Amino acid sequence: MGFFIPIKTSRASEDVFSQLKGAILSGKFQSGSKLPSERELTAEFQVSRGVIREAIRMLELSGFLAIRQGHGGGAYVTDLTLSHVGNAFLDLFQTNTLSMAEVSQVRLFIEPEVARLAALNFNPSHLKRIEEAEAGEYIEFKSLTDRIARLTAVHKVLADICGNLFFEAIVRSMLKITAEVVMNAVPDPDSLHGSGDHRAVVDAVKAGDAPRAAAEMALHLRGFSTEIVELEKVYRRKIARESS
Repeated sequence: MGFFIPIKTSRASEDVFSQLKGAILSGKFQSGSKLPSERELTAEFQVSRGVIREAIRMLELSGFLAIRQGHGGGAYVTDLTLSHVGNAFLDLFQTNTLSMAEVSQVRLFIEPEVARLAALNFNPSHLKRIEEAEAGEYIEFKSLTDRIARLTAVHKVLADICGNLFFEAIVRSMLKITAEVVMNAVPDPDSLHGSGDHRAVVDAVKAGDAPRAAAEMALHLRGFSTEIVELEKVYRRKIARESS
């Protein structure tokens, strides 16, 4: 292959991980392609199979690889999506590294700007998507999961319309963490977030009124943030009970 540099340090598995990750990110291994076998990688890196297996395991846990069993099995490069970012932030929240207060503070900074950019970028091609997302809030919910999906749809559409992929990744990550708390700690979801709460934001975006879109999103988030921060305490107590 000639892609990699032989490893000669005590941190062998980390160095193998770093080089393989770099090869994936640079496009040497495309999404869906299979990594070379353990035997080939062992020869290329000049390390033991145990080191290769540990590096591959690290790549799997990081979302870069999926391991398939049976005929044609092996380590395959995954299709990297925004969900990988969200999963990483969710892991930090679940291990109590991030707090809902921090998440809410970032939402108050970023999502009004996302709404502002969405208003500036809005064009007729976006109309159907944003109207369907807002209208979905009034349809009878089939489950709590369905409710969360419908009540976050407007946020996701705005993040997409805003035209900044990094903003979209951050918004989706924060929504994933918020959904974790709601799913596990909210006895009455109606008391936290109701249908139609995004109407003013959507109207401002459709009108192309960027300052109003930002102001309405900030107003929407302030009330919601106070409640969700308090609900984190309920969430943490529940998780502690379940793990004891």
